[in-house]
Amino acid sequence: MKTISEQRELDHVCRYQERLTWSEWTRTGTRAERLGRRLPVCAVCGHERPARRPRQATLREVRAEIPETPPPMDATARAVAAALVRTGAGAERPLTARGLFASLARRGIPASLTEEWIDVFLRAGWLTATWKLGGSPRLVAVMPRQPQELRELARPGDETRRRSALAAARERVAGLSHPKAVEIAAILDSPEAAGFTPSLLQALAALAVHAESGEVLAERVFSARSLGGSKVLAGLRGRLERLVGPLAEIGIREGASVTLLGGEGVLRLADRELDLREFPPFVGFARETLESLTELALPAGGLFVVENLAVFEACCRGEVKAARGALIAWSAGYPGRTVRRLVELAADSPLRIWADLDLDGVRIARLIASWSESAADFHRMSPHDLATAPHHHPLSPRSLAAIRRDLEERPTAPLADTLRALLDSGFWSEQEAFLASN
Repeated sequence: MKTISEQRELDHVCRYQERLTWSEWTRTGTRAERLGRRLPVCAVCGHERPARRPRQATLREVRAEIPETPPPMDATARAVAAALVRTGAGAERPLTARGLFASLARRGIPASLTEEWIDVFLRAGWLTATWKLGGSPRLVAVMPRQPQELRELARPGDETRRRSALAAARERVAGLSHPKAVEIAAILDSPEAAGFTPSLLQALAALAVHAESGEVLAERVFSARSLGGSKVLAGLRGRLERLVGPLAEIGIREGASVTLLGGEGVLRLADRELDLREFPPFVGFARETLESLTELALPAGGLFVVENLAVFEACCRGEVKAARGALIAWSAGYPGRTVRRLVELAADSPLRIWADLDLDGVRIARLIASWSESAADFHRMSPHDLATAPHHHPLSPRSLAAIRRDLEERPTAPLADTLRALLDSGFWSEQEAFLASN
């Protein structure tokens, strides 16, 4: 009697799809090559469709096994190397020859001369080249093996500047403890950082130092102070935020530093008292005002710190039951020195923290809790809350890797169980998802 799996195999009808398959590398003299064939393979069982004759190779890939010393390079060689870097070969991925030829043709360099220099780079061991077979072989793609050599030829001294900038950036972030600074240090220690431009490396290190300081600065002020010009940050912002997240969350905002407070409580300064109930639903204070506080008289609900602005507003308007009867503070992502001042003044009162159910939210909650002399409570931040959240978002591979690293380094830290739940589920949730149920 046949098993279910055996019966399925008998009932199975192969549906073939072409798949590129490469042979093993074979060496001839100083070079090695392999051949690529497009074979019809069943998408279900992986069986190759039989053929009466051996299928002909359609691609030939070549690389140097014993690199040769390249000849003296001229302006054309530098232009070809620059085009390879500019159009993507320096990023360690295949580059189509058509795009390369078109780019150089606009500069008056014919395809024949481009191919000559590609052969020189191939013999030097700097790249692998792929030709399409059939009729007259035609170059179709190149793949870098030593992109740093191409970058150095294209822009002499660039690699030295890059290595120097990377070493300086790593030195600046060494020993910093802010969660975002630690995250940036990990980015700078990754292999990916070796391909960053000096300006990007300088900006990453400056962001880490800024996060550690707890200051809140206007974008242009930060850019002028740390990057040498008020408009430098604008050109780097997109790449920086893809690496470290929104800059506003670490205290770099469009305007000046403002801390929003709502709910109940009395702020005592040297010459006056400010009752928050007189400024519904919330009010903004400059950094200097909150840093000059002499005392904070809190209601029975204590201090309730909220990460996101929309949730903070809902709390101040009484829409969140847990926040009623408390002084409510907006952390604006990672909190700065003014929120720390409030937490320290609230040492004898309850402290509750509510942040997103993701790695940044956990780190923000931990940071705020670390400033309190007494234990803090975390609102809506348990594994159960993650499981029952009305809406979820998939975690990116970068976020999953960062969560794994955090759990390896701090397996018993507060909210570690929430991080494990994030890792297991592969999803995160925003604070806003809970507003309808509060």
